[in-house]
Amino acid sequence: MASEKSSRFVILYASQTGNAEWIAKNIHQEASERGFVNECYVMEEIDKFDLSKENVLILVTSNTGDGDPPDNATKFFRFLRKIKSNTFLSHLKFTILGLGDTNYTNFNNTAKRLEKRMIDLGAAPFYNKGLADDAMGLETTVDPWIANLWPELVKVCVQKGKDNNNTQVENIIESVKTLSINGKTESNETSLPLETPNGQSVDKKMGIASGTKIMLDLSELAKVEQFTALPRIPTVICKIIKSNEERIINSPTLPTLINTPTPIVNTRLDAVRCLTHPEALKRTIHLELEIKDYREKLEFIPGDSFGIIAPNNEKLCLGILKTLEIDENEANQEISVESAEGTELPSHLRNAKSTSIIELLRYGVDLNSLPRKALLRLLAEYTTNEEEKKTLLFLCSKQGSVQFNLLREQVPTLLDLLITFPSSKPPLERLLDVLPPHQPRYYSIVNSPLVNRDLLHFAFNIVDYKTPVPYNVRKYGVCTPWLDNLSGYAKEINKRVPLTTDINIPIFMKPNSNEFAVPSDISRPIIMIGPGTGVAPFVGFIQHREQQIIAERKLNNIEKTFGEMWLFYGCRDIEKDYLYREELERFSENGFLKELLVVISRAPNAGLNGNPKYVQDLLRKRGQEIYELLDQKNAMIFVCGDAQGMAKGVNDALADILVEHGKIQKSDALKILTQWISDKRYLRDLVR
Repeated sequence: MASEKSSRFVILYASQTGNAEWIAKNIHQEASERGFVNECYVMEEIDKFDLSKENVLILVTSNTGDGDPPDNATKFFRFLRKIKSNTFLSHLKFTILGLGDTNYTNFNNTAKRLEKRMIDLGAAPFYNKGLADDAMGLETTVDPWIANLWPELVKVCVQKGKDNNNTQVENIIESVKTLSINGKTESNETSLPLETPNGQSVDKKMGIASGTKIMLDLSELAKVEQFTALPRIPTVICKIIKSNEERIINSPTLPTLINTPTPIVNTRLDAVRCLTHPEALKRTIHLELEIKDYREKLEFIPGDSFGIIAPNNEKLCLGILKTLEIDENEANQEISVESAEGTELPSHLRNAKSTSIIELLRYGVDLNSLPRKALLRLLAEYTTNEEEKKTLLFLCSKQGSVQFNLLREQVPTLLDLLITFPSSKPPLERLLDVLPPHQPRYYSIVNSPLVNRDLLHFAFNIVDYKTPVPYNVRKYGVCTPWLDNLSGYAKEINKRVPLTTDINIPIFMKPNSNEFAVPSDISRPIIMIGPGTGVAPFVGFIQHREQQIIAERKLNNIEKTFGEMWLFYGCRDIEKDYLYREELERFSENGFLKELLVVISRAPNAGLNGNPKYVQDLLRKRGQEIYELLDQKNAMIFVCGDAQGMAKGVNDALADILVEHGKIQKSDALKILTQWISDKRYLRDLVR
């Protein structure tokens, strides 16, 4: 690019859950307000921009799975891969903001890959990339990265109405000297409200969730004279248009606002089985969905995943309506969501054309995710009580960062925030501007279609936990308590209970971009590592290969070579939470599973005198054989389960095996594992 500044720039984003989209569009809006001409597109909209003609580019991308690109980045990555010239982007300057999670080994892999590819094609960074970590809170990186972006951007882009040779960007500062600060805080004492069978706190009179007041220590607030680094007041994006006919929306079908990558089908809940003892630390449920009417739409093999569209809890939705003073008629009236002038609706609301306020709360927005500072800033704008407003501004500011993090530790719902700051009554359309999209929940398929093509099996833990001391507030998931309720709260261990009621579960198939599925090459050995519910897809793997072997035997192809299958499985208590024990032991006894290696982490001798405690310990114990499978038989590795501790432990164990038995350096072993991940030989399906 020539030395003169560009007249404009383009922002491209790739987003899986809505965070990257929201951040990109806020950069777009703030840049416009600062006098920069710019446009903002999702990466897959490659027909709307031309990289060969752009001079400055800002890329914002999240990750999905173990460092894979979001679904809406696939076309863009494919486009970049096809380019052969290493000077194709030599005219371009760029920067990247990545949203990742250090609980996953390939932290911010998408942003790193994108940066490398851009440089390989000749582009030059004009500002250091930002790598935000969701495990620590995205805002701790995102906010300062954006604040420091502007003085760097002005070096490469024209800023209208500014002295472009000497531009300084100040922190956003708001004085609070005129507000009365007494330093007093309300009591931190809380009590758990009445609970219903599905774990929701309920107002006895109204039958709706009452919420939990957030504990706050405001002793530092009295010392503050100015709040600095406050986020901007969120831009007005959405407006709600009421139907002229005042029609009531009360349809039992899913609202049209839901976007999914493949068609939604209504499956029937066919059977339930509890996989754990009543005294187990976690309840694990196995469900069967009947799909015989959708065979053509729902092709699958074990390891594939599907999404479930579960509504936000009804009592929580009603509690929010009550707190915002929206009555039943208004909540059910037909509305459409449209964009304010000069803005564009977020992708999850673009189809909200014939819906209702209650449906938006059920299916449109996330009511349970950790709050962003932008939400607190918005609440402050609609707060009539000065003390509450001060508190909200304090939590948004640099001075209140410690308390903001402590607030997030309490995992407050939107209702909890509204209860804590009762004078804040924002219009619902303003909440739509800042609330993230409601997300489907994904599950791995347990069964093989070679056994039964009419059913989908899957397993899950019921999400039910307490926030840390001193809060001690019970929290529940969105989808798993809903499924538990619909299937009748099964308790008896390993008893399959047929369900005769016509209960529909809306699902859609998730495109399998990471190829985590039973391999088509039946001669290739497979090493499967799956503690806890991570074992679920491997039950389908073994079941699938069992049927393949039986079919070959019927054809008298007895000389056919089938690769060995090894399973490393871990649980806490062999009597309480050994999932699929009967099936796994049968596979082992019949020879379809070469090795069934089980470790019990809460056994009396676990971790003592060389006894293994976790699956990674078992891997090291069988290191020589594992190395031979990898080195001599080209075995594949599959890991499924927890990203926070297990996945790293397994990766370290595999590296140690390569070091010890392959006689190489640890750094070289880690490079080999990284290459295997890239080659789809080492595949991981991880959840946080």
